[in-house]
Amino acid sequence: MESFIHQFGLWAVLIGAMIEGDLVLILAGVSAHLGLLNLWASLSVAAVGCFTGDFAFYLLGRWHSDAIRTSRAYLKVGPTVERLANRVGYWQIFGARFMFGTRVASMLFWGAHRLPIATFVAVNLAGCAVWAVILGLLGYGASRSAAALLGSVKRAQLWLLGAIIVSTGVYLLVRWLVKRVES
Repeated sequence: MESFIHQFGLWAVLIGAMIEGDLVLILAGVSAHLGLLNLWASLSVAAVGCFTGDFAFYLLGRWHSDAIRTSRAYLKVGPTVERLANRVGYWQIFGARFMFGTRVASMLFWGAHRLPIATFVAVNLAGCAVWAVILGLLGYGASRSAAALLGSVKRAQLWLLGAIIVSTGVYLLVRWLVKRVES
């Protein structure tokens, strides 16, 4: 596993940060603390990955602006989002990653509203850099706790797998017995 992380770790951080930044950034910090990755290289790559994923959603919103703004979902929540955007402005992009569940919607929103690309890039790059440093250092500093938590999760997964196997076996046995009794 260590050789895999040494060989592909930064690529995994880049791709993972594009998709799901929070956990990937923490795990990058843990990996750096364990000596598997360089801390500042992994944080830099994570920031680039976060930005790339955000920019893809921004462009998607920009390219499909009309479809997004006339969608049933947007018509339902759009006025609320627009009031918030009017109050906070484009700095909402910076804060979106700090509010769980708002990142993708924010990027789509600002793309659909055709925020100038230069403004989006500047604000989002700053947000991604700050976010990468905060979560990466959090993972680095809490690596002992994270390692213990990952061990607990692994044990829970094994118990869950065992429960699923036993439950499936019991279900199939009961089903077989019911069919035998009915025949």
